[in-house]
Amino acid sequence: MDDANKLAALTTYFDLMSMNGASRIFRTAHELGVFGAIGLDALTPAELAGKCQLQEKPVRLLLDGLCAIGTVAAEGERYSLAPVMQFLAGNYQSLSDEYWDYLPQFLKTGVPLAEMDSVEQSEEQYEKQVTALAWMMTPAAEALAQMLGIGRTRKSINVLDVGAGSGIWSLTCAKHDPDTRVTVCDWPVIVEIAMGFAARMGLEDRCSAIPGNYHETDLGDGVYDLAIVANVTHIETPAGNRDLFSKVHAALKPNGAIAVVDVLGSQPEGRVSAALYALGLGLRTAEGQVHSAQALQECLTDTGYAQAELQPIPVPPFTMGMILASKES
Repeated sequence: MDDANKLAALTTYFDLMSMNGASRIFRTAHELGVFGAIGLDALTPAELAGKCQLQEKPVRLLLDGLCAIGTVAAEGERYSLAPVMQFLAGNYQSLSDEYWDYLPQFLKTGVPLAEMDSVEQSEEQYEKQVTALAWMMTPAAEALAQMLGIGRTRKSINVLDVGAGSGIWSLTCAKHDPDTRVTVCDWPVIVEIAMGFAARMGLEDRCSAIPGNYHETDLGDGVYDLAIVANVTHIETPAGNRDLFSKVHAALKPNGAIAVVDVLGSQPEGRVSAALYALGLGLRTAEGQVHSAQALQECLTDTGYAQAELQPIPVPPFTMGMILASKES
């Protein structure tokens, strides 16, 4: 093994050690009630040790480790929760342990833990996650609005958000242009959540909804300037994506455009996250898969779109990309 390969191997070793250690100290803190004990306060190691019935010296070392991974912030001798804990206190507090705990069984049987892509489970499963996903995708939605030129080259447009979830993608577009209107389409309970987000953003008067299964609902004919299909293609089969793209094509105005956003693995920084996402998708869906950019581009071309170009979305988790295609008039 030459020096370059030795250095690469050593880097991988330290990366694995760091990832494993970070995961273990986070879980230990969670299991021992450290995060709950801190709450909204700023505590010294001694105060925290007393509340959790732990020893002060190792607690201080743990807190320094939690600071290093970004879950705790220090100011002098006092430690408080970092902003990320607002997110981790919600549906993602377990870091998806329920799925990873099931991984050995999945590898032995090939049977996923859940089927979030099924009609029977989709609405219930996404109701649990949609609010947390909005927080996660906000920076990407902001980047997308900039990439689309909302408020600059694209103004006063009607946007269709298919499989909208919280509506963060389309609502962010509306935020950047006072004359843009959006229509969100998703399961009825999810649409209610999206309308709640619209109200909190002061956009309820420019947001309407089409509740129901987007494969079955009427999306209209020649209505929209832009359709956003974000975090949807990975829960569809190739045939499902073809049907969806065709339906959206009919709903677009002549020269309208579709923005397909998903995990497209186009950025080196997101390589690990993308691989873990694909495996996690297998754990929670029956037919879900991360489709390649080329496969989606070919599907768009086959269903009547032109100029299907991939653009990476350069924000965390560095896995997202947009394929922008125009409707051939």
